[in-house]
Amino acid sequence: MNDVAFEAADGTVKSVAKVLDLLEHLGAAGQPVGISDLARATGLHVSTAHRLLRTLVGRGYVEQRADSRRYALGPRVHALGGAYLGGSDLVGAAYPVVEHLRDQLGETIHVAVWDDGAVLEVCHAETTQPVGVSLRLGRRDPAHATAIGKILMAARGGTEVDRLLAGGPLLAVTRRTITQPAALRAELDRIRIQGFAVDNEELADGLCCVGVPVRDRRGRLVAGLSVAMPKARFAEARVPGWVEMLRLASGRLADRLPS
Repeated sequence: MNDVAFEAADGTVKSVAKVLDLLEHLGAAGQPVGISDLARATGLHVSTAHRLLRTLVGRGYVEQRADSRRYALGPRVHALGGAYLGGSDLVGAAYPVVEHLRDQLGETIHVAVWDDGAVLEVCHAETTQPVGVSLRLGRRDPAHATAIGKILMAARGGTEVDRLLAGGPLLAVTRRTITQPAALRAELDRIRIQGFAVDNEELADGLCCVGVPVRDRRGRLVAGLSVAMPKARFAEARVPGWVEMLRLASGRLADRLPS
């Protein structure tokens, strides 16, 4: 029997887990990846990775670039993502809210959800200004490097944050990313008190964001809402005004969510 077909001690099926590892690594890479790098990143033998990828390519979940022979996510993955977004109560409720807020603030507005230590963007409205912020829908970013991620970490707290910080320094996405657990804990404490988070070039150079939580009418945390802009249009003095507008929009979004 193939080594990836065994059932793990926790009841999961290794072959399924390894397929998901491959898909998640391709999604996080953001560019085509070679077979050797994929195998190394997922802990697979090259021959096993090749067999799994061949199946995924045949089903349209992965594609192999003819010029480089590297692998990237295929159209079936994007179709599934679109089906999720199209059927999500949160996304359906959020679109008119983020578009209205975009028109009010003139900047790009994002809604993202927690995804096991990362944030997954599920809805956005891009600025109409000549110079603005454009991030791919469905993008997955490290929570500690984003305003929405930090606001969600602060709201969740507890053992989940402890688990994320237990491994020591976190990934430095930019030179401004908070990577030390102690510093991030102090940042999360401040966020809990003030009720909003700021990303000052922590995810990407030249990008700034301000984020607030989104709760449903029962007070349950469901997402984060942020405004994003180029560094040139960011000013500390404007943060309170942005926060107020974000909070009002968050309340409107909560009113649109199912009970």
